[in-house]
Amino acid sequence: MPRFQEVEGGQTSTPGGGSGDLVAKRYIILQSLGRGSFGSVYLVQDVKATDGEELKVLKQIPLGDLRPDETVRATQEAQLLSQLHHPAILSFYHSFLERDAFCIVTEYCQDRDLDCKLQEVKRAGRRLSENQVVDWLIQLLLGLHYMHDRRILHRDLKAKNVFLKRNLIKIGEFPPLLL
Repeated sequence: MPRFQEVEGGQTSTPGGGSGDLVAKRYIILQSLGRGSFGSVYLVQDVKATDGEELKVLKQIPLGDLRPDETVRATQEAQLLSQLHHPAILSFYHSFLERDAFCIVTEYCQDRDLDCKLQEVKRAGRRLSENQVVDWLIQLLLGLHYMHDRRILHRDLKAKNVFLKRNLIKIGEFPPLLL
C-alpha cells in the first residue's frame, strides 16, 4: 500500500507553474512531457534521490475535474503500481495529494514509449531486427505473466503504454482491473 501524504498548500508550487517549481519539497519540475485525458505528466528531478535515479516522472491528476469514480481509479492505479515489482513494469516511487491534485511519481524511461520508437524506425526507413523484436516480446510477456499471476489485467496494453529504458521494456499506465 502506498503512503499518501497531503502537502500543505503554502509550502510548494503547483506543477505547471514553470520550470524549477518544487513539488512536495523534493521534486523540481524540469519540463512538461505531455497531457493526457486525466492530467499532466512532467519530468522531474528528485532532490532527495539516493538510488542514482534522480530523474523521475510526476503524473498530476487534478481532482476537481474528476468524477468520484475517476478519483478512485487514480488512487487504485497508485496502489496497484506500488505492489508490482518486476523489471518489465514501471517502478512506482511515491504518491501524494497536493492542493487539488493527486500526484504519482514513477520511473523515467528516457527512450520514450514503444509507439515513438516504432514511428522513429519507420521514418528512418529501417526495420527492427528479429532479435530485437523477440527480446522485447519476451520482456513484455514476462511482465504480463507476472501481473496475471497476481490476478491483474492491464486493460489498455498498447505501444503508447509500453516504455523503453536502456532497451528494456516497462509496462505502464495501469487502468486497474483485478481478475
